[in-house]
Amino acid sequence: MTAQRIVFALLAVGLLGAGAPAQAQTKRAPRPGEVESDPIRCWWKADRSAVRVGEQFTLVLTCGVIETTTVKVVPVVNQLEPGAISLTPFEAVSGQRHEDVVVPPWRYLQYEYSMRLLTEGFFGQDVNIPPLTVTYNLQMPGAGNTEGRDQTYVLPALPMRVLSIVPRAASDIRDASGQTFATVESRRNRATAEIVAASIAFAFAGLLVALALVRLAGRFRVRDAKTVRPLPAAVLLRGSMRALRSARQEATRQGWSAPAMARAVAALRVAGSVAVGRPVAQLHVANGKPERPGQIEVRRGVIRRKRVLLSAATTPATLLSAIENGHGGSSRATVQPIMDALQALTAAVYGRAGEADTQSPNKAVDEASAAVRRMWLRSLIPFSVARANGAPALPTRQAGSAA
Repeated sequence: MTAQRIVFALLAVGLLGAGAPAQAQTKRAPRPGEVESDPIRCWWKADRSAVRVGEQFTLVLTCGVIETTTVKVVPVVNQLEPGAISLTPFEAVSGQRHEDVVVPPWRYLQYEYSMRLLTEGFFGQDVNIPPLTVTYNLQMPGAGNTEGRDQTYVLPALPMRVLSIVPRAASDIRDASGQTFATVESRRNRATAEIVAASIAFAFAGLLVALALVRLAGRFRVRDAKTVRPLPAAVLLRGSMRALRSARQEATRQGWSAPAMARAVAALRVAGSVAVGRPVAQLHVANGKPERPGQIEVRRGVIRRKRVLLSAATTPATLLSAIENGHGGSSRATVQPIMDALQALTAAVYGRAGEADTQSPNKAVDEASAAVRRMWLRSLIPFSVARANGAPALPTRQAGSAA
C-alpha cells in the first residue's frame, strides 16, 4: 500500500488519549487517502477436527500485526509461549515459534503447539479450545517512540469434536493440512538444492556434448602429421597487410632499403595471388627459424601459436593477364593498385644500380595497402564471394617434409 496510509480506529484511544477517561475519547474518522484497519488479527488452525482423549494434535496460532514507519503494534508474546499459554481443558505438551514473515504493512507471527485432551467425560461432545486473549500496545516510532496503553484482542474459541467427524458448531469441514511457515521454508530450501543439482547436471551434460562434438570433428581431420590445413584467405591478407605496414614504416624512417622493398614485394605477390585466385605456398616452420627472401610470416592458432611462411610467384604480367581475361574474383579497381605497386617495387629491387627511385613507391604502396585492406574486410563476411573465391593453397607442408 504505497499510496495509502493505515489509520487505526483505536489510534486515538491508544496513543493520543492514553491518559484521558474512556468515555471522553472519540475515534477519529479516516482522512482522504487513509484506510481503516484492525491493528491485529489472529486465527487458529488445527490439523484435525476430531480427536480422542489423550491423542496429541497440532494447533497453529497465527497473528498479523501492523508495522509501518508511523505506527507499530507490539504484542505481548510471552503469554503465547508454549509453557505459558493456558487453553483448559486442553494442555500444551510442546511447541515452537516460527520465524516471522514480513509483508508490509503486516508482520505475521506464528506459534505451533502440540495439544492433547486428558479430561474424561467429553466422549461424543464438542469441546471448545477456549478464547485466547492477546495483549498488545501501539507505538509511534516517529513521535519519540510514544507507547500507548495496553489493549486486548480476543481470539474466538475453536470447537473440537471428541470422537466425532465434525464439531457440531462448525460451519464447514476444516482443512486438515498442517502446513506452517517451517514447512514452506523447508520446501523452498529443497527446491533451491534441486535447482543447483540440476544446473550441475546440465553443466556436465553440456561438457559431454562438447567432448562428443570434438571427437566427431576429429574423425574428419587429416591424420597425416606432415599435412596441415591451409590458411584461409583472411589470414593470408592479414599477413600481407602487416608486412606492407612494416615495410612502409621502415621506409618512412630510413627510406626504401633493399630488405624493406623485398618484404613489400613478397607481401604484394601473396595479396595478388589471393586477388586473382592463384596458389599461395605455405610452409609451417618451428619458432626461431628465419624467413627467406620472398617470404612473409604469419602466425596461426590461439593457444599454441605456430609460424607459417607464405610465398607466391605472382608477377605484374600475371595480374595484367587476369585483369584483361576477367579471371579471378576481384575487380580491376582492386587488382590494379597491387599490380602498379608490385611493378614499381620490382623495378626498384631488380633494376640496375642507380636506376632505383626510393621515393616513388610510397604512393603505390599506400594505394596497394588500401586495396588489400578492402579485400581483407570482404573476406571476413560469411558466405561472401571474396571468402568463397579465396586463393587456393599449394600443398601445405611442415619444415623438413617432402615438397
